[in-house]
Amino acid sequence: MPYTKEALLPHDEKLKQLTDYENISDTLQTGVDFLTGHTYETPVFPTVETARQMGHFISLLQLPEHWNDNDRLVLKLISPTLTWNACKDTFLTTVIPMMDMPGTSSSIVLRFSYFTSFLQQRGCTPEEIGSLLISYSGDGQNFDLAPLKFTPMRKFLQDLIKSAERHIIDAYLNTWRKHGWNSLFFRLLVKGHPDREMEYLENILLQPGHQPDQQEITRVLLQNNPGKYEPLIERSAEQLLLSANEEAALYRYHHLAGHLPEKYNPRLLKAVYNYLDKPESSQPAAKPGAAESPANTGIPNNENPAGAATAATTHRHILSTCTPAAVIAVRDLLQLDAPAAVPYLKQLFSRKRALHPEAFQVLADELKDNAAPMLLQALEYDYDARTVLPVLTQLNKSGYLDQLWPYTLHKLKSVRTLVAVALAEHPQAMEKAAALLEHKKADQRLTAVQILCKLEQPAAKALLQQALHKEVNDDARDLMLETLGGHTLTDEDDTILVNQLVGFAKKRHKLNKPAEKWLDDKALPPLYLLDGSVMTTDMMRFLLYRMSRVKEVCADVEAKPLLRLIDRSRSGDFARSLYKAYADQGGDLKLKYLMTITALLGDDLLADTLREDIQLWIDTKRLKMAEHGVGALALHGSMKALREVEFLSRRYSVRKGVVGAAALAALQLTANTRGITLEELGDHLVPDFGFQGRYSHFEVKGERYRAFLDQHFKPAYLNDKGRRLKAIPVATSGEIRAHFKALPKTMASAIKLQTQRLEHFLETKRQWSVSQWTSVFQQNPVMSVFAGRLVWGIYDEAGKLVNSFYCTEDITPTSLTDETLALAENTHIRILHPADLDADTLQLWKNKLATLSVSPVFPQLERPVAASPQQAYSALSHDFGDISMESDVFNQYMEEKDWKLNQEG
Repeated sequence: MPYTKEALLPHDEKLKQLTDYENISDTLQTGVDFLTGHTYETPVFPTVETARQMGHFISLLQLPEHWNDNDRLVLKLISPTLTWNACKDTFLTTVIPMMDMPGTSSSIVLRFSYFTSFLQQRGCTPEEIGSLLISYSGDGQNFDLAPLKFTPMRKFLQDLIKSAERHIIDAYLNTWRKHGWNSLFFRLLVKGHPDREMEYLENILLQPGHQPDQQEITRVLLQNNPGKYEPLIERSAEQLLLSANEEAALYRYHHLAGHLPEKYNPRLLKAVYNYLDKPESSQPAAKPGAAESPANTGIPNNENPAGAATAATTHRHILSTCTPAAVIAVRDLLQLDAPAAVPYLKQLFSRKRALHPEAFQVLADELKDNAAPMLLQALEYDYDARTVLPVLTQLNKSGYLDQLWPYTLHKLKSVRTLVAVALAEHPQAMEKAAALLEHKKADQRLTAVQILCKLEQPAAKALLQQALHKEVNDDARDLMLETLGGHTLTDEDDTILVNQLVGFAKKRHKLNKPAEKWLDDKALPPLYLLDGSVMTTDMMRFLLYRMSRVKEVCADVEAKPLLRLIDRSRSGDFARSLYKAYADQGGDLKLKYLMTITALLGDDLLADTLREDIQLWIDTKRLKMAEHGVGALALHGSMKALREVEFLSRRYSVRKGVVGAAALAALQLTANTRGITLEELGDHLVPDFGFQGRYSHFEVKGERYRAFLDQHFKPAYLNDKGRRLKAIPVATSGEIRAHFKALPKTMASAIKLQTQRLEHFLETKRQWSVSQWTSVFQQNPVMSVFAGRLVWGIYDEAGKLVNSFYCTEDITPTSLTDETLALAENTHIRILHPADLDADTLQLWKNKLATLSVSPVFPQLERPVAASPQQAYSALSHDFGDISMESDVFNQYMEEKDWKLNQEG
């Protein structure tokens, strides 16, 4: 019976997510038509590429013992020769992992019967079926020789191989001779045909083409049974020497000597010299791809037709983690022939014989401080300083510091940086760095700066201060600025300070041209200073120049005085024009400093444009650009901009979480800059919706009225005598009526957000000072409603509850006994948690709210309170140690359960 359209619908939706869906949709529809019975002839495709697309339907297959009419349609769809060849890998990577699923004995028998029957119909021999199961199981891609722990598939394979006749085993050995080591096949062979074990190992160890595997196999065989395998490995080592493969022979003798040192140490030493005497270029290269193409052998290749991916498709050859040969050679040489090793290695350095980087660490490990002369010699002979210097600096500095000064002239910045760190500890570092600071080349001056910055001495900072405004290399200047903490001049007057900074920059020829070649900065609208004057071109170029040096979305330390002088109320045109020029360049990430400038100077129109572009970047997956855009929007600093950033931090807290994290970080930075907490910033961002304090004033025919929000967040109205009206005055203009009518809908999202925030604050026991609480809950129309629908606690400086209150309609704190309370300045206010009340007082408060007809905005006094078990106070639980889950999935799940991430994530 064919599939129904409804049954295929979830699968169709997954297919539509494919990046190339539009190109292959017609081909996929052919498969759908066959599976749903719209066509009866099995599709035959003209090319491998189109046939390969049928592999997308293989994921519909169930366990083989459950194959029904639907599954047989899928199998029929992929059965034509061209389609099978194109989809074979996908079929095997999908179905073979199913073979080890739990099941009853009878169901497992059926499973392998149906599976092998289908493969036999495709022309596979019993040996090919066994090899396919071994390969695609992925269990043999290691060097594990431990006895097999049986699974359904391993039991099937053991029976299959054990019962195989000699000519079948010959076929197995031929297959695995070509394709190298597989620990699963080896263990199955040892179990079923132990007499053929050595034949397989000889194929691996005595044949070229499997060298990386051979080294690790040698190790595990000797570790497992040295007496049994020593003769074979010795024979393989001798054969390697005859074939002039000194590197592989070195590995063999190294492992043999590890188990039988008296017998093999002399041969190992000879192998070491043979290996090191031979130029690196003449060593035979390992050939991980030497095995023949698996196209027609039944062994998986690296192609994956329909996008399936398993370990089997990525491991034709096992890459071992053997220690590099040069490292083994140097270590064994130093340990076995110490007197001759040092002069020999020096002579090796003079020949510039290539060595693995780890070999230099071996020198330091074995020779300790005596390695310093050899490492310095290695530097002289142009061994990579980035490798040698980190090893050298582990040794006693008196043995090498003086010889490092010439490397401050090295052509590589990475080398000069490493040298600078070491030379900062030189006894004459100050004097020599001061001389280097006068060098004609910028690279050397930068190195001098790096040394001086490490010294952390007043004299070093004085040298940097003197050089700062003369230095033309901006990398060096930035490092000086960082070291000096941005305090480059002593004048406190911004105007004087800016004129000095601009003058110095002009002398350094930094203001001769626009910051970017494509930018016509003279065509930009003018910028105005607070004194009403127009900013000069030099000042504007200085602003762009200094901001271009900032790597993050923030203001440059030398640009800040000038930014403070700019009239922000008149800078909107300049900011929008500069942002347009930036956008016309494609919003290049390298030019993000221009976006930062526009955010610092822009008006609300610029903020709206930036907000729209951030959403566009998110939608088009330019997430790094969106991250910087969010930071710029926060830098804009308006309440509207910050509310948008706060919205983005919530909307993308899980999905596209990098944007949400960037938004949260931007809010935290804003809070830090303002000297407040993130929660306090959130309080400031609650909109007032045009109210002044709790009220919105309006006139009707010369009479004054006030609107406020009632207990249900709906507008209510008072006349000028303070009497509450049943409805808005009849003569109120249509515009004012429409405003108040739309207000509940306008406020809905803010009310929802504040409800969530306040419930979170109840759970986390956030506290407000009296002045903070008054500002937030008595001066904002929305928050004042929350104040009247919750019970509050007054806590002393030790965090002990001293009283509790509710708020009357005019937000007056009132006790349980209806007494007006004066809030002492040395106390703090919290949303009262029922855990802080005894049972009697809790019931009294419940009765009080019922009498007042106050409905809390979220469960407060009714929320269940349970004493935590003792283990809940432990800092670490191991209950879930064997469970893994993506952090985004876990975070989303917990947020659905009303848990919240803390500020650190």
